[in-house]
Amino acid sequence: MASPASNTSRAAGTVTVVCRMPAGLVLDLYDVDELAARARAPTPVMAPPRPTASVRLNGAKADPRYHARDNLLLGMGGCTQVDAAFWQAWMTQNPNFLPLRNGLIFAQPTARDAGAELAERGQHRSGLEGLEPASLPGVTPFATDVA
Repeated sequence: MASPASNTSRAAGTVTVVCRMPAGLVLDLYDVDELAARARAPTPVMAPPRPTASVRLNGAKADPRYHARDNLLLGMGGCTQVDAAFWQAWMTQNPNFLPLRNGLIFAQPTARDAGAELAERGQHRSGLEGLEPASLPGVTPFATDVA
């Protein structure tokens, strides 16, 4: 298994973030003081908070090995280069985010390390893979017309 420090990053530069979710994910970073002020406001603030920074992660469908016709996602993940300071701040703001806790998104300092961890974690089902039509009970494929 990977080292427990797989979600830590270097102090400077970038980290490679791997997202095993099919369509990817948008990570938003918010000003904590602004959110606290909104919570303390005497009248509810109905406008959504504005993120101070955002990063769009490539999903498993962005993996070069993904083929849309087969739709096989097991072992695949999209890699995105993310600023290390952003990643560290986002992890501090979202320590209980389920995809992070369940290993659907993780980071490594280099793309090579990220690929190695993906190869290790990729053998475990994420629960987001498509169903195999041939193994569904009560479902039979269309018979080809023989004419």
